[in-house]
Amino acid sequence: MCYSSNFYRFYARADNTAYYESTDSFPLSALKHVPEPDWGIFRTAPRLPQLDNQQNNIQIGDTITFNDQWSAMLGLNYATIIGKRTAAHYTGAGEYEKSKLTPTVSLIYKPVVALTTYTTYMESLESGAVVGGTYTNRGEILPPLVSKQYEIGMKYDINPNFLLSTALFRIEKANGYSDLATPIPTYVQDGLQVHNGVELVLTGKITDNLTIMGGGTLMDIGVEKSNNPALEGKKPVNAASRMGKIYAEYALPWIPGFSLTGGIYYTGERYADAANTDKMPGYTLYDLGARYMTRMFNKSLVVRLNATNITGKNYWLASDSLGVPRMIAFSASMMF
Repeated sequence: MCYSSNFYRFYARADNTAYYESTDSFPLSALKHVPEPDWGIFRTAPRLPQLDNQQNNIQIGDTITFNDQWSAMLGLNYATIIGKRTAAHYTGAGEYEKSKLTPTVSLIYKPVVALTTYTTYMESLESGAVVGGTYTNRGEILPPLVSKQYEIGMKYDINPNFLLSTALFRIEKANGYSDLATPIPTYVQDGLQVHNGVELVLTGKITDNLTIMGGGTLMDIGVEKSNNPALEGKKPVNAASRMGKIYAEYALPWIPGFSLTGGIYYTGERYADAANTDKMPGYTLYDLGARYMTRMFNKSLVVRLNATNITGKNYWLASDSLGVPRMIAFSASMMF
């Protein structure tokens, strides 16, 4: 196998040992063909799970209405995350258990019937990353951390068929990256990823049969509170600052219950390393699908056929993994 960055490339030899080569001229901005190595015993060895992860939540919440204009939503979530590594050949910390009581608070104001404004603060306990096999601390389960989100926004009913939503937000979460040490790097959590952004979404019925949803997100992202001064102000790894999507549904008038669907999804360029020297290009994916809703045995039946990444585009999903290729999926669900 091969994982690449702007500084090193990791290989597995046929004898199951590993070695690294410098790849200063091998950025992730260009996909490269790598011949499949001789996997040796790994080809026939049994596949065992690496991690047993469990998350338990106890939630309580309420909506309080003060009058026709003011209301509030209050919630508490007591989360417990339990992680245990099950692959014995990995090194590093192998298990943890952490609990946290996290709040969600929203204040809602409706100056007029068609307009709703809100401000929200919330926290959540997130599982720590499981370090991949190309690092000195491979298999280590990094400790869970609390992320925070601040948001103000509005929803405006332009007319009965169109809804406009927009929001300003700030998200603070743990920053994880490779320290790029040689000959073998270590994956660490240090500092905060801060995402300041604006989101705009418009949803509406163009005709009685055609519904479209479109939107985009712009973010100013950066690393703060890092123990490494060189990383202050850098962009987080694998985080895009621009995203957009357009999704449409068309209900065929001559076939009741049958709809065609399609979407265009854009993700902007991202950095593949913490030093921001290796950039991954942005990509656009196209999806098509169909949905048929009917009744069988007096029960609701929904049949779906979806094709994702219909152009078969090759792209980097993250700095160490390629994106999902063209896929076709069929599903059927019935409500009992």
